[in-house]
Amino acid sequence: MKKIILCAAALAVCACAGLNKNTVNYQMSKYDSAKYYVVAGEGMNKTEAASNALENMRREMVQNAPAAANQGVVPDLMANASADKVWRDQAASGKHFYALAVLPRSSARKILTPLMDQADAKLAGLAEQFASPADALADLKIAYKMEPLAARRAALDDLYQFLDAGQESYQPERFAQYKNILKEKMAAVLVAVDVEGVESEVMVTYVVDALNQMGLGVVDLSDPDKTILVKIATDVDGYDSQKVQGLVWCSSGASVSLVDAARGVTFSRFNVHERAGTSRAADSLRKSMQSVGEQSAAQITRRLEAYLKTK
Repeated sequence: MKKIILCAAALAVCACAGLNKNTVNYQMSKYDSAKYYVVAGEGMNKTEAASNALENMRREMVQNAPAAANQGVVPDLMANASADKVWRDQAASGKHFYALAVLPRSSARKILTPLMDQADAKLAGLAEQFASPADALADLKIAYKMEPLAARRAALDDLYQFLDAGQESYQPERFAQYKNILKEKMAAVLVAVDVEGVESEVMVTYVVDALNQMGLGVVDLSDPDKTILVKIATDVDGYDSQKVQGLVWCSSGASVSLVDAARGVTFSRFNVHERAGTSRAADSLRKSMQSVGEQSAAQITRRLEAYLKTK
């Protein structure tokens, strides 16, 4: 029996002797991943290795939750992180050091959850201000106030999920109701698009896509409940190039009016033009009209949003 015990002890010693405790993986395994977020770094001295580990941690936060980088919270999180372990790589011929930056997940929660609770409380307060019965334009002004709060809340939650050991969201049901309300109020503002002229279908897609991206509802021109009317008249002038033989030019334009359908008032007008030349008339028309559509969509979005926010 004594011999068996001695053999077992000898095997244990051999196993320990064969275990490389100098590796990053081994040193990281000593931290409970459920409690700590750990990132490694390296350098030619202890200070450099520690600094690089902390910078790698900051960079990982920004890369995995980029929207949170503009919320001013990453520096607060990094203030709670530390270079907890720094050691020399004994296997390297020259001086080479590793370091581990460590952030307690509990500290991250204490920083992020009050900020998200604050955003939810503000969203709840704004949601209580919606008109009853609903008023599309009046409610939209409140929805626009909710928009940046919802964006901040989502950005903070992205970072919260990244730093959470289980990758769980914070109070998802509570936040979902405000996101749904915001979408509902945006979509309640109905916009109709009336396009006349040559090749109007080529450019109308850009306009409709822009309105959809704003979150507004796009309806048929005949819809009696439309809130806004976008009127577009296109014109096309094609002619042969005088400088390059065989090149066909096309000049396309659009005259755009934005109308408050409920009041029958035109609140914005503008014109856009574009000229394109290719070897085929159809291609020149398509390219010039696409550019007209892109320009129109950009201006419609900007002017319509400004009107709706101040209406």
